[in-house]
Amino acid sequence: MKRLFNILLDLLLAVFALGLTVSGVVYFLLRASVPDYDEDFSVAGIEGPVDILRDAAAIPHISADSAPDAYFALGFVHAQDRLGQLLRARRAAQALMPLDRTIEVEPSTAQALDAYAAGVNAWLGLVSEGGRGRGSPDLLIADERMIAAWRPVDSLRLAQAFLNDLQPERRQNDLSGLSDLPIPSDRPLLPELFVTSPKVSLDAWALPGDRTATGAPILAADIRGPLSLPSEWYLADIQLPTGAAIGATLPGVPFIVVGRSERVAWAFRSVSQKAVKEPENPTAAQASNFLMMLDRLARSADVNDAMDACMNLSPAGLEILAIDRETLARWPDREVETPLSFRDARLAALDERQPIFSVEGAITVQRDTVSAAARALLPIMAKELWFVGSTGALEENRADELRGDILDQLAQWNGDMDRFSPEPLVFWAWARALQKRILQDEFPSATKVWARPNADVLFAVLSDRGGSAIWCDIRPSTRIETCQDQVRAALDDAIGWLVDRYGPDPSAWVWGEAHALNMGWAPIRSSGIISDLLSLKAPSSGDSYTMIATLFTSDDDRPFAPSGGTNFQAVMSFSEEAGSYFIAPAGQSGHPLSRFYENLFLMWMQGKYLAMSTDLSLARGGAVGTSRLLPASVQRPTIQDDRSQ
Repeated sequence: MKRLFNILLDLLLAVFALGLTVSGVVYFLLRASVPDYDEDFSVAGIEGPVDILRDAAAIPHISADSAPDAYFALGFVHAQDRLGQLLRARRAAQALMPLDRTIEVEPSTAQALDAYAAGVNAWLGLVSEGGRGRGSPDLLIADERMIAAWRPVDSLRLAQAFLNDLQPERRQNDLSGLSDLPIPSDRPLLPELFVTSPKVSLDAWALPGDRTATGAPILAADIRGPLSLPSEWYLADIQLPTGAAIGATLPGVPFIVVGRSERVAWAFRSVSQKAVKEPENPTAAQASNFLMMLDRLARSADVNDAMDACMNLSPAGLEILAIDRETLARWPDREVETPLSFRDARLAALDERQPIFSVEGAITVQRDTVSAAARALLPIMAKELWFVGSTGALEENRADELRGDILDQLAQWNGDMDRFSPEPLVFWAWARALQKRILQDEFPSATKVWARPNADVLFAVLSDRGGSAIWCDIRPSTRIETCQDQVRAALDDAIGWLVDRYGPDPSAWVWGEAHALNMGWAPIRSSGIISDLLSLKAPSSGDSYTMIATLFTSDDDRPFAPSGGTNFQAVMSFSEEAGSYFIAPAGQSGHPLSRFYENLFLMWMQGKYLAMSTDLSLARGGAVGTSRLLPASVQRPTIQDDRSQ
């Protein structure tokens, strides 16, 4: 017996020791892939030395004697910080463009694409030499074929994929059951039923000099898209021979997408689907035009030069806004008329309220969390209930008391989607229940039609636009239900749902609990529990119709959890050297063990921005490292260029 015990003990100790050894090896490999921002490198593919200064937020400030060397360094730092993201995005975009397609671009753009690819490959070559844990934690389990050499066509693919993400989804082809159950002939058409948000949406607005405190124009930019880790956007400063350019880059693409140079700032606004013809999938030629336009914008001498750069290259469905020290301009040269959205209405109200803006005032507008949708819908939904008593039992019961308390709360609410308040949760639970009652009988199996709250549909029906109030009638029933019948019943549905989920005390119903931001790590392959452990979570304010926006899911269990939303914001002006402010919701690094993986998350949640300047002396304050790239005298061993993908 004693011998058996000793054998089992030895086995247990051996398993424990093996576990410690494996854990130690894995941890070493993971730590080895965290980049050292003070390390110098000897690399092939550059003509002269390149300095990469990392400021306090690990944003790279790249200084080079030539534009190709600068773009080489941008590819290098993209791979250094976001290698897994680069390879994942390349794999997703591979089907968009044939490998043997020849695309014509301007010489400067072609040089940038070639240099950028060489920079990515330089980092891949360093990783292949060993000692860097394969460059990214998720690449430890990735297929070898994924870690193939980067080529200029890969950047073109990613630009094409980005333009494709700006196109609205075609919901008509995506709704199960809709083709089997067409819209009844007695129901007026609701176009809003078939309008979906694109995966990525660009927004921008600008103020001329006579509307600002300094007399210099202000340009504000927002991007809405996936909320994941690492962030979709990467901040960078590229000190080109023609002048510096700072702002948001898209990993895989060698240009500033939204940002400013020393002379011009630029941003884009997605034009509503109703304002342009039915879009087609972006072509490779359109992607190359887009890249050439970004290249030209960074080298523009002034706003007029920037507009000339955009005239024949701007993708359909995008409006370009640009400012310099004195002038505001857009292309097309007149504002594109688009249907007024709830966000547009809120922006117009904030704009009218404040005749003169500072940069700080523009930031306040960007972070506004008052929902114009709630302010428009709530008075219509509650107009009868606020002044008419319960239709239930004669003597007041607990349900009537609870309903009355909730209506009193909503009557004093200004529509602010504050994460610590109960009113946003009550309102959207009510709106969701109402939409379900209105639409479920027409589309019983097409849950995407009625599961996600659509304020445009509700407003059209409740305001009886074009006779749309008939949608409130339940077709299988013999009586004709009115919208007020449905509103009353939906309120009780919502209260019942809230009580079941959050308890009977309305003061415990907090918007942030139902509307919690959950940014999950997106590795090469889905990793389930690991992604959950590495995610960033926090209760968040806003909704789909606020200035800082979040998109609801169609998940019946978590209907108000954000599935996407605002993932980059910038306010730019030439009124001062550090007059440009940028923020993204995570950190620069895509490595979970890096201290720059989540360092911007708290700032994002608090509405604080990073001041970015083209002045390197300002960036050196609190810098976390400086790397130098030196031309290699001998060709370094590099990875094999896999042409089979």
